[in-house]
Amino acid sequence: MTDLQKSQQDQKDQQEIQGQVYRPDQPVSSEQPESVPPEERRNGVSLVVEVSAGITTFLSMVYVLAVNPAILKWSGMPESALFTATALGTIFATLIMCFIARLPFVVAPGMGLNAFFAFSVVGTMGFSWQEALTAVFIAGIAFVLLSLSPLRQKILKEVPESLQFAVAAGIGLMITYIGLKNGGLVVIRPDGNVTIGSLSSGVGLLTIIGVFVTGVFLAMNLRYSLLLGIIVTTVIGIPLGVTDISNVTLGSLVSTPPSVSEIAFKFDFSDLGNPQFWAVVFTFLFMCVFDTLAGFIGLFSVMGAEAERYKPRIEKAFIADSLGVVAGACVGLSPNTTYAESGAGLAAGGRTGITAFTVAVLFALCLFLSNLFLLVPASAVAPALVLVGLLMLASVKNLDFSDKTESFPAFAVIALTCLTWRLSDSLAVGWILYIVMKVVGGKIGLITPTVWLVGLLFFIKEFFAS
Repeated sequence: MTDLQKSQQDQKDQQEIQGQVYRPDQPVSSEQPESVPPEERRNGVSLVVEVSAGITTFLSMVYVLAVNPAILKWSGMPESALFTATALGTIFATLIMCFIARLPFVVAPGMGLNAFFAFSVVGTMGFSWQEALTAVFIAGIAFVLLSLSPLRQKILKEVPESLQFAVAAGIGLMITYIGLKNGGLVVIRPDGNVTIGSLSSGVGLLTIIGVFVTGVFLAMNLRYSLLLGIIVTTVIGIPLGVTDISNVTLGSLVSTPPSVSEIAFKFDFSDLGNPQFWAVVFTFLFMCVFDTLAGFIGLFSVMGAEAERYKPRIEKAFIADSLGVVAGACVGLSPNTTYAESGAGLAAGGRTGITAFTVAVLFALCLFLSNLFLLVPASAVAPALVLVGLLMLASVKNLDFSDKTESFPAFAVIALTCLTWRLSDSLAVGWILYIVMKVVGGKIGLITPTVWLVGLLFFIKEFFAS
């Protein structure tokens, strides 16, 4: 390692300890914070930073406890049991990621995957929810076997760099849109058109204040800027009438979670001879594999140069994610997947399994203290999501816009991801476009056999398996 590389590595380690986002051009104070023990400074990990990152990630995705049951109930499953199952599935899958891969990624029921489960497999195709759970379970087992094969590592190594940058930017814009929508600044009218919400009162005003406050914290390079922004914005929301504490009592904060026995392990293997059932299994497998692949690409891109230190764990991360699918099916859920909102924790400095462990603990507390966590309004979390989007969008600066065979597929991924929220489908379109552009651009020699193979699988998925 050269002196310059060693200096840059030391700079990254110190800024990671301080809970900052690494920027090569950013000066670093020579003073180490006294609150960080010497052994943590040497390893480049701060327990306080990791826990703070976990809290930030948790607050950015706790909505899954309300949204996932609301979607899956349309399959006929009891909503109360789904609340407990969503929490348990997230806890189990995230702990698997924590202890096997030691990465700060959170695994929970995937949005889009749950809609496919409820509205397509059960609603349109006519399978029972028990049969759909069986399909998820079998797809999860197949995913585990695939994750143990050398193919998944080869795929990740040969993903075109331009598509990696594009996925990170697309996820960033998607998270920004979620923040703006949850914060009342983007409103979908009854006619389907999108407009700007109220900026002078209510949730919209609180979101604007929160963006300003959190932005100031980031500009000051304060530790835990995103988490501090959420806390301060929540407090500001009290006099604005957005943070409702009027009915808060000690007794109202504690509740017993509903039983999950109605849906856990309710598998139905009676339809194994039906070819359509196996088509569903195949589709679930495709969606799981490529949602995970796209998620990992985007999250590692958020780490920037630091990603090389953590990429060797990707093999175990694939295994952990696939085991999370199996664990989710056992408690009664549609497929789990690694959440893009993990990027919020990465932006807050999370780099290890401690971040994921923190999220799992908070979801466990939600089983009994859900009313407490619901005190934090969506418009208090929205500013953090908006600014995470800004940090993730920085990856576009690495794109070579003069080479249209690189920039056009990347642009397609970014645009489709932020407009459709279908990460795996967006990557599929971009991947196919990448191959087409290289062929018509006379650069077919740059396409590796693995890229050809994945492109073929994406083509089958989009045109025949969807």
